[in-house]
Amino acid sequence: MKDLGEANVNLKIKLIKDESGITLSQSHYVEKILTRFDYMDSKPSPSPYDPSVTLRKNKRVGIDRLRYS
Repeated sequence: MKDLGEANVNLKIKLIKDESGITLSQSHYVEKILTRFDYMDSKPSPSPYDPSVTLRKNKRVGIDRLRYS
């Protein structure tokens, strides 16, 4: 086993270190997949995220797993 230095890509996730911390990015991998399947010219689509929804902390109440499966 030998020391290869600091990791910069691990499991297709790029690690970017700076003075504020570590940033994780997969943009290089997404571009590779888009190029591979000839989708680089496709237009982005908005996500169905609703910014008016407020998230709340889980209170460890059991959920009906069958309902969500």
